[in-house]
Amino acid sequence: MKKIGLEEQKKIMLEMLVDFAAFCDAHQLDWFLTGGSMLGAVRHHGFIPWDDDIDVGMPRRDYERFRELYPQEKTRPEYEFVTYHEEPDLYVSSGKLHHTGTVLREAADSELELGIYLDIFPLDNAGDTMDEAKKLFEDTMEIRHRIDVQNWKIIKERAWYKNAVIAVLKAMAPKGIRPQLIKELDETCRRFERPEMTQYVGFVCAAHNGLKEILHKEWFSEYIKVPFEEYTFQIPARYDEILSGFYNSDYMQLPPPEKQKSHHVYDAEWKDAG
Repeated sequence: MKKIGLEEQKKIMLEMLVDFAAFCDAHQLDWFLTGGSMLGAVRHHGFIPWDDDIDVGMPRRDYERFRELYPQEKTRPEYEFVTYHEEPDLYVSSGKLHHTGTVLREAADSELELGIYLDIFPLDNAGDTMDEAKKLFEDTMEIRHRIDVQNWKIIKERAWYKNAVIAVLKAMAPKGIRPQLIKELDETCRRFERPEMTQYVGFVCAAHNGLKEILHKEWFSEYIKVPFEEYTFQIPARYDEILSGFYNSDYMQLPPPEKQKSHHVYDAEWKDAG
């Protein structure tokens, strides 16, 4: 297989994002750049230079509608949207729009073969009181920790002592329970599911910074267009409050050089033509 370098990976992801945006706009689905992609749009007007992925958010109702419509009406046959419903060995509860003509070798303990992808995260209701939101985040973080143990894989890029800890934790953990945990996580994230947003919301299935990522519904009431590479995509107009929760209020400052590196470990390849 022919390897795909980082810049080519970014080009493929960007093409996928353009197609995704056009599909959502045609079907009147709300969506926006989130996470590192929102930060990249605001701070760099494109990819964070050392980043290697694209993160997209959708209110849960639009996410589920996308999951229903995309397989039937997509215009690019090489793109496929997968969730744990279609692929029981998927290692997260959120969905991935991936390029089936490519293969991504990830540092995850999974037999599932995915191509280069966009991460698509549902924005879930988290309750009408802060106590409800905190309880939901705490419950999902506990489940996600158990999923992390299932997903960890021994890799040479990680320090030996960290690999040793992972090996012990995996040896102690029950085997083959990841699908059950993913289902439990998805169902827990939907605890407050209803058509309208609750006072508090969040990317409950994937929050990396815990309770700091409890967000207000008002922050997602309006979107603005911002430059991202040679295109423009949308982000919430109140991105400052969101990014401050994700990355602290100094998010416009570059991290020190030693931290300017990807948090992913993988190689990408084109599938053989035959």
